[in-house]
Amino acid sequence: MGLKQIRSSTVALLVAALLFLAVGTYTDNGGFRLAGELILAVGLLVAFSQAMKRND
Repeated sequence: MGLKQIRSSTVALLVAALLFLAVGTYTDNGGFRLAGELILAVGLLVAFSQAMKRND
């Protein structure tokens, strides 16, 4: 697993997801919380996929 293979855009996606999740939790807004959870799930899948790629 190569963590250096994760692109900066994927890291930005994860940061945005955490921001959405924090805002949704702080304001008790279910829509923001759900959006943050979905974006976080997609971001983690993309990051895992990028980290598992082989360098040939």
